[in-house]
Amino acid sequence: MKRIFPDAGDYKTVNKPISPAERKEIEKELGKELLPGQQDIFTYYEMTDKKGSVIGYIFAPAQKGEFGVIEFVFGLNKEMKLIDLYVQRSRERENKFKDADFLKIFKGKNAKDYSAISKLSATHTTFGEKAIIEGVVKELLLVNKIGPLP
Repeated sequence: MKRIFPDAGDYKTVNKPISPAERKEIEKELGKELLPGQQDIFTYYEMTDKKGSVIGYIFAPAQKGEFGVIEFVFGLNKEMKLIDLYVQRSRERENKFKDADFLKIFKGKNAKDYSAISKLSATHTTFGEKAIIEGVVKELLLVNKIGPLP
């Protein structure tokens, strides 16, 4: 979390329930079911400065890769723009999805850009790239449907 928000003083874990109706709407828009463990609760982290004011949000999705789970972390600032993304853990053999050139395509994207981001799958075709794209899209869709939009 400090890697994305180096000036953060603290954070708060936020767990928002996903109702069956919200889940149905989200899965319809995604075109696939949410993964087990992601179907009933949307978890994110509210980052605060040393005075306790919110400075942004952290998301830590996990997506299926070709050889196991890919865990990554990204942050949105108060303006809901993606400020950084990094891969935390993966067992993938190919590593194109960890390249700075790939990861930087997400920077500056607004939380409402999830539909446009999903179209990146057409040109980024490895399992890892698709997993990162799907994970970002899923989290941003959840942000728009459930919170923490200001």
